[in-house]
Amino acid sequence: MSKTSKKIKVLQVVDGYRMGGAENKLLELIQKLNHNKYEILLANVGPKGPLQPQFEALGIEIINCPRKFAFDPIPCFRLYRLILQKQIDVVQTTLFWADFIGTIAAKLAGAALILSWETVSHEGDPYHNNFQRRNGYKFMAKFNNLIVAVSNEVKTSLIQRRNISADKIQVIHYGVDLGKFHPKGKDIAVSLRRSMGFKTKDFLIGIVARLEPWKGHSIFIQAFAKIAERYPEVRVVFVGDGSLRSSLQKQVGAVGLDERIKFLGVRKDVADILNTIDLFVLPSRPGEGLPNVLLEAMACQKPVIATNVGGVPELVKNGENGYVVESGNADALATALEKVISDEAHLKKMSENALKTVTSEFSLEKELTAFEKIYDSVKFN
Repeated sequence: MSKTSKKIKVLQVVDGYRMGGAENKLLELIQKLNHNKYEILLANVGPKGPLQPQFEALGIEIINCPRKFAFDPIPCFRLYRLILQKQIDVVQTTLFWADFIGTIAAKLAGAALILSWETVSHEGDPYHNNFQRRNGYKFMAKFNNLIVAVSNEVKTSLIQRRNISADKIQVIHYGVDLGKFHPKGKDIAVSLRRSMGFKTKDFLIGIVARLEPWKGHSIFIQAFAKIAERYPEVRVVFVGDGSLRSSLQKQVGAVGLDERIKFLGVRKDVADILNTIDLFVLPSRPGEGLPNVLLEAMACQKPVIATNVGGVPELVKNGENGYVVESGNADALATALEKVISDEAHLKKMSENALKTVTSEFSLEKELTAFEKIYDSVKFN
């Protein structure tokens, strides 16, 4: 029968506190779940990172089980004992190492429900397609009751590249917190533009992403350089930091766009910045699942241009709320940029459609309801 007299105990297992989309979405999920209904614990089996203080501020029990070397079995044994001692009902894992040892520990301890949250695509991504990860994931998946994929593309990838049975996979699209990301009016845009050195009449493009190769900033710079002279009123902001900052700044300088593209670094006012720009762009390489930042931009009523990777085409519809272009194709990206920049009426319509899309199909409430339905399916003796 269902255990209605006490909380369902959910152990979230994560591979580190990095500043990634999967980690941020897990943080949000734990924050927003009904804590009167679920007792949530967190086990970190990965490295420390910038999100650690935010996880620690959640007010839940946190257990750190870092590995000391590549195939350290000790964290698995610690998780096994933890699941038994705390009488955990549901074990949910996020990211590969957490998937692997968390699933094994949960199976050995007899957890009622074991699920993996698969947040990235494997299409064209050599890191996620290497022999160790591919076969490790296939082995682990045998013991999962369910794998939650963030997009239909990720589900297809799991079926085709990991040989996972389709009936073991459920798609739950990311949802966006509409209380945090929403249109805020012109006053914020005017003041923030002024503080960044931009004019109210400037057309402002934004990219919010780590400055790493897979996010495609270099392709954007190439594309923008093709049209920049024809549109002198267009300015660009890069929000985020990473290993490519220096080389990207050199690339910007080499094409004479130092005064047109600004590097803002890591910012805490992303929602305000998204309300300040006119267009959001994410020129990612393959490997994305469903980029949460696209949802955030669209929730702030901004059209988006993104590449055809992961679940992006499930969110962005050509000519309706933005454009999808081929990854790595600077010419296609430049063409899409011109379509948006040159047509103010079309921009306005796509902006309205962007907000409608996330409000009706990609709300955080819809995501939470789907996860809670899974947790509530647990059966007890």
